[in-house]
Formats: sequence, C-alpha cells, structure tokens
Amino acid sequence: MDLTFVAIAVLGVLLTGIAKSGFGGGIGVVAVPMMAPFIGGEQAIGILLPILLLMDIMTLRVYRRYLSFALVKPLLPGILLGITAGTLLLGVVSERGVQALIGLIGFWVLAQKRWPWLAGRRMAAASEEQPAQASVLQGGLLGSIAGLGSTLAHAGAAPLQAYFLLGKLNKESFLAQITLAIGLMNAIKLLPYGMLGLLNFDIGWLTVILVPVAFAGVYLGRWLSKRMDGDVFFKVMMWLLAGNSAWLLGQAVIG
Repeated sequence: MDLTFVAIAVLGVLLTGIAKSGFGGGIGVVAVPMMAPFIGGEQAIGILLPILLLMDIMTLRVYRRYLSFALVKPLLPGILLGITAGTLLLGVVSERGVQALIGLIGFWVLAQKRWPWLAGRRMAAASEEQPAQASVLQGGLLGSIAGLGSTLAHAGAAPLQAYFLLGKLNKESFLAQITLAIGLMNAIKLLPYGMLGLLNFDIGWLTVILVPVAFAGVYLGRWLSKRMDGDVFFKVMMWLLAGNSAWLLGQAVIG
C-alpha cells in the first residue's frame, strides 16, 4: 500500500473528524479531493462513507442532548431530492460544476450575514429574542444542494452550515443539527452507493488505521470547540465557511 496515500487518508480523516464534532463539517470537504488523485473520486467516496458514518454516530452521541429533529426536518425533502439527483449524475456530471455551485452558495450566505436585507425583511427584522429562521424555499434549496454535493463528493456541509447560520442557534445546537443532517444523508447514501457497487468494506489495514484516527479526530474537535467562546466560535465558523467556499471554487477553476 502506498505510504503517501495512507498518510493523505489519515490526514483527511483526522481533519474530517475535527470538523464534524467541533466545527460543523467546516473543513471536512478536503478528504475526498486529497484522496481522489491516488484512487479516483468514486472509489474515494465509497471508501470514506463507512468511516464517515462511524464518525457521525460518535458525534451524535456527543451532542445527543441538543438534537432536534424538528430543526432538521425542513431540509429532508431537499436532501432526498439532492441524493437522488446525485445518484443519477455519479460518473456523468463534472465534479467541478458541483464544487462551484456549493462554493457560490457559501459566499451567498456570507453576504446575507454581512447585509441581512439580502435575506428578506423577515430576517432583517429578527431580534436577538426572536431568532431568524430560514424559509421553506431556502431549506429546500440548501437541502438539495447538500444532498447533491454529499452524494457526489461528501461535500454537503457548506449548504447545511449556510442553512443553520441563517438562524441564531447556540453553538451546541448548531453543531448537533448539522451532525444529525449529515448523519441522515450518509445513512441514506448507503443504498445508492451499494446499488452502484461503490461500497468497499474490505480495505484491510486502511480500515485498521483510519478507525482510531476517526475517533481521535472526533474527540479532538469536541475538545477544541468546548474551549471556544460562542462568539469566537461563530466567527471561526464564518471564516471556515469562507475558506471552504474558496477551496471549492478554486478546485472548480484550476482542478
């Protein structure tokens, strides 16, 4: 087994674990692009899915007290539509197009946070006591993009960050709902990935190496987030969303 690939896979999974449990998936998108040059994009997403599901379960356990299915429910129709579209487009659509779309959505959300009037009167008029809520249309759109990006490249975190950043959730609730949404997406993806023959549970020593790395990443991410003030955390989240979006746009342009 190529030691360079193993090192890249370890780094990608570690960053993904930290992102999942500590920063709402903010930097987890790097895992597939890091591994794809060695084994191809479709094989990379197939190998990563069981590891990602394991991390989702661990992270859900950490945030179980803050989970609210009602907050995630508006995203589900869009997520199902996006996963269906992504399944049909696997091996057909260019990954660059998906990366560009997700990156642009991320910057649109940042613009809304900077200039609230872009999100409409309802959000602009919201007060600290009455948190803003994303609209049904925004939930459907962002859920669809999350499902599509997640299916094609495990790159669904940015639209989910966008959706929950439009509200005023506290740090723990923000992380819990994103984890729940990502976990549901990954669980649903088992069916189409299995039908397409993308799942590979027999990856030998790589599994032995990556499972403890996944545990380490999840707990390191939680350790980091617990030591951050809420205001600082959300500033970091905004920067991570900007960095994530810039990364995706850069990949779309230069490959």
